[in-house]
Amino acid sequence: MNIPEASFALLEELKRMREEGVREIYLEEETLTQLEKKLEPLIPERPASPLNKPTQKKAVDVPTSRNNPVRQETTSVDTAESTPAIASQAPPKTITVEGAGVSGDNDAKFATPPSFTLPEGDKRTKWKWLEKEVNNCPISNPEINPDGQIIFGRGDLDAELFFCGESPNDEDEKAGSAFGGPAGELLGKIIEAMGFPVPSVYISNILHWKPKHDLAFGHRPPSQAELQFAMPYLKAQLEIVQPKVIISLGKIATDGFLGFDSKRRLGDVRGNWNEYEGIPLMVTYHPSYLLHNPSKSGKRKVWEDMLKVMEKVEVSISEKQQGFFL
Repeated sequence: MNIPEASFALLEELKRMREEGVREIYLEEETLTQLEKKLEPLIPERPASPLNKPTQKKAVDVPTSRNNPVRQETTSVDTAESTPAIASQAPPKTITVEGAGVSGDNDAKFATPPSFTLPEGDKRTKWKWLEKEVNNCPISNPEINPDGQIIFGRGDLDAELFFCGESPNDEDEKAGSAFGGPAGELLGKIIEAMGFPVPSVYISNILHWKPKHDLAFGHRPPSQAELQFAMPYLKAQLEIVQPKVIISLGKIATDGFLGFDSKRRLGDVRGNWNEYEGIPLMVTYHPSYLLHNPSKSGKRKVWEDMLKVMEKVEVSISEKQQGFFL
């Protein structure tokens, strides 16, 4: 993994931690020193300083994505030598994440969400019509990468459970379906542990396209404008399926359902019942969060949310299921 890819991965991890409510992290001086060495080629040269110059604070922008810099406060000491004793006495540093990844240049084009009425007919007829509308959308189609594709919802049109994330990623585009990668595999295991065959539920994202960005790798979260633009298509899917419960996967999908709130932390709202378009809404962590944070406590939190969903749809819960991840 090269430096830009590693920096992007670090940013993604910091954002996931922020979603769980973590406000700051602390790093040892040695860790920051090694990080600075790795980033040295990307940091402008500093003018030469006399020996024994007092310690100075400097903010460094770690290049991750154009709209998501990681601000790192470092301590630079321009001396001929530094002893381990001095380094060990330095206070821990804090890394904070700024921004949420937006497509500022394109937001204007998403200012007017689509307006349409589903045709008469059965669920399958309506769903096929909607899929065609999505594929022919003149606003979102130009957002598709040359090797990408539209990723529409999938599953049982009579499903009781409607799982929804934020937007497709590279794995979804390659698979040609929503949650087509490792996160989808984990979601499938969760669904089966609940006692539901995966084909019996409905799985979708708010966006039906992968958000564009300027990097050659990684994933950009949707902007508020993109979420608002795509919501009518998602509402139509909900109108067709008419599920008993919506499960919102992750902070950004939750912003789409509950409205953007910069102060909202997923750890504060997950596990609580909300409502969207008259349908009970359960907020929980995105499966990708568990892939990057595979702790038993994290898995238990998601499972407790799923137990509440099972209770809501009046599914019998065995003693074994009650005890998962304890």
